[in-house]
Amino acid sequence: MLVAAPKALIDAPYMLTTIEDLEKLSLENIKKELEYYSTNPNYLKLVAEFENEIAGVIDFKNGNKEKIAHQGSFAMTVLPQFRNLGVGRALVESLISWARNHKTIEKICLEVMEDNYGAIHLYKSLNFVEEGRKAKAVKLDGRYQDLILMATFV
Repeated sequence: MLVAAPKALIDAPYMLTTIEDLEKLSLENIKKELEYYSTNPNYLKLVAEFENEIAGVIDFKNGNKEKIAHQGSFAMTVLPQFRNLGVGRALVESLISWARNHKTIEKICLEVMEDNYGAIHLYKSLNFVEEGRKAKAVKLDGRYQDLILMATFV
């Protein structure tokens, strides 16, 4: 995962993570994160692989308080050579399937930059709807982007 992470940032203007963020990560950080996911039944981390190479990753976490435990958010990364090949769709569909069979999760949420038309199209095709916006939430190359809040009920 440490090797794949910098590759995921190539030609990825819609990723919120930067190289500087990745430089702060260690193998120990990754191990602790994986342990945390594996011990929390309401969290999910899926890794798509092709020929022993990471193609994409999706992370889901639900709300950490009882009143919001029924919903959670995900973030997804697909490495450049695997984009537009259905990897992202497969990861989101797997998350939705998992959530439908989960006793607690009822709602899946996400945030996407307003100019990320491909991702927005994917999410809409999977029945996600826009719930709102965070105005000027991201500053990218001196220009602001709204974050679109989207969700689907499972």
